[in-house]
Amino acid sequence: MTYTASKKTNSTVRSFDFECYGVRIRIEGNNQQIVDEAERITRKALLNDLRLVTADNFDTVFTFTLDNEGTTSIYQDGENVGSGIATEYFFNHFNSLIRVAVAERAVDRLFIHAGAVGWKGKAIILPGTSFIGKSTLVAELVRRGAVYYSDDFAIFDREGLLHPFPRTLTMRADDENYTRFDLTPSDLGGETGNEPLIVGTVLLTEYKQGAEWEPQILTAGKGVLEMMPFTFSFINRPDFSLDVLNNIVSRAILVSSLRGSADIFAETLLDFVDKHVN
Repeated sequence: MTYTASKKTNSTVRSFDFECYGVRIRIEGNNQQIVDEAERITRKALLNDLRLVTADNFDTVFTFTLDNEGTTSIYQDGENVGSGIATEYFFNHFNSLIRVAVAERAVDRLFIHAGAVGWKGKAIILPGTSFIGKSTLVAELVRRGAVYYSDDFAIFDREGLLHPFPRTLTMRADDENYTRFDLTPSDLGGETGNEPLIVGTVLLTEYKQGAEWEPQILTAGKGVLEMMPFTFSFINRPDFSLDVLNNIVSRAILVSSLRGSADIFAETLLDFVDKHVN
């Protein structure tokens, strides 16, 4: 399905029309300053890996409206997906929306909600939802010499090779507000990957205080089932998604276990990979 411009826009406001991973997106609105800020957030969220397009139809359209009371609303394809004052928190929400919009519709790429690093020429991926400690573990692995690929969205081609998506690591402080802050691989003394990698290890884990590392090796079929909920395009493109997932697991060891503190567990994980992955 494709979408055209909204009736909520102002003809004097320039839209931002672009394509990313084969997905055509328009950002429009009735206030140029807000549309320009949405463009800035989009470029940062997608690492500026996009190209401008001139088109009449789009895979998805984001429309920003500013009302007389100072409230900004975001509409995606005509549906309200957020309202509030246009603060940093508001645009953090849009940051997530724009990345998911691309992830769900990407052509010839599969996005999985996962952290990812390279270790001795093969990838370790950590599928999972938010607030289970993916970024914390990725940061600790990078501190120990792993090569940074992603802390949130892992990207794969048709053959199941991991490609870099090296956004800054978004960390959350251990306070009541889970205050966000960013780290770069260089902040951790590490490097960013730039070459596609075969996946050597898929680890399904989450942090639990005091948890023991009790790894269970999964079959390829079980691994695919466990990864499905974190695969963005699975509902829209199930056949493509399954093909890529099967290619990923065909060459990887799949393991599941709760874990304890990331600063201790990172070394345990790398030792495990060294012993089980050729």
